Amino acid sequence: MNAKKKKVLFITGFVVLAFLGIISYRIYDNVSANKERAIKGSQGRGAAVETGVVTRRDITPTLTFSANLEPLWNADISPKVDGRVDKLYVDEGDTVTAGMIIGVLDTNELAAQVMQAEGNLLSNQASLEQAELDLSRAQALANQGAVSAQSLDTARTKRDLAIGQVRSAEGNVVLLQARLDNANIIAPRSGIVLKRYIQAGSYAKAGAQIVSIADVSSLLGKATLGESELSEIAVGLQVKIIVNALQDKEYIGTITRISPAATLPARTFTAEITIPNTSGILKPGLFSKIVIPGTVHKNALVVPESALVMREDQKTVYVVTNENKVQQRVLKLGYVGEGWAEVLAGLNDGERIVIAGQNKLKDGSTITAPSGKEGGN
Repeated sequence: MNAKKKKVLFITGFVVLAFLGIISYRIYDNVSANKERAIKGSQGRGAAVETGVVTRRDITPTLTFSANLEPLWNADISPKVDGRVDKLYVDEGDTVTAGMIIGVLDTNELAAQVMQAEGNLLSNQASLEQAELDLSRAQALANQGAVSAQSLDTARTKRDLAIGQVRSAEGNVVLLQARLDNANIIAPRSGIVLKRYIQAGSYAKAGAQIVSIADVSSLLGKATLGESELSEIAVGLQVKIIVNALQDKEYIGTITRISPAATLPARTFTAEITIPNTSGILKPGLFSKIVIPGTVHKNALVVPESALVMREDQKTVYVVTNENKVQQRVLKLGYVGEGWAEVLAGLNDGERIVIAGQNKLKDGSTITAPSGKEGGN
């Protein structure tokens, strides 16, 4: 009974394996036939692509940089003396003019010190007058031989000391009066108040920030350029500024300064672009894009940017041969932008290249340019 079961199982397994083998062979045979038909069909048809002829044209390179807009001038205004801020006349956003009093410190203590110094000066001036009178009497008596030379010298010394005390008192009055005058906080230039750091009633030390004032009649954008880009710009060149926060509105600025030396180790240069802001719409801190037009490249050999194909880290194009096959060729490129790529080496005038449909190709593929799809540059 066991032997009979084993025989049945063996026969069943053999039949199943044979059936699976037949199915696998049929699948392999169908796949191979389909591949052969596809190869024969592609050899007869060729890949449908769009081609164009390499030509020449003038191109204007554009350099694009990102920058935050900065005030033309900005400074934190501070009191020159210590004191409690009695009054502060400005707030954030207010406009100020040069020489305007924007705040006042409490002057009661300073005023009292000035009065005390003036009183001390008067006292010293009186002492000087008395010393001069004493010296005059001693001189008269000395001429008559009534006093000794030592007494005359003592009177002269007292007079000289009195002169020194008067000058010291005068200097003290001037110093304290200057401190009193410096209790007024003055705006050094016209502009707007960007920030107010303290409120009236706060005690401020000399040099402490009270307000920040900026001149925003013009704003600055700073672009960082590499060595190779330096030749494309010059002071006085007009550039375009695009401000994202203002619905990409465009403004015109002028390059007003280029750093005279490179910043190491990156060897970069900074170009300052001045943007007029008479309307006051532009605000410091806004993000902008600076577009600088470069030198026009006359009669440059170009290909559409869409024709470029990356192969590892190289940029290539597919060149069409006389047999309607393609040859992948490595290019040396110059400026690439605005839909065009400047070819420095790798192509010649009049050569035909693939400008669309490259994803279907490999080096040596046969192509067909559909009717009406023979492009041009």
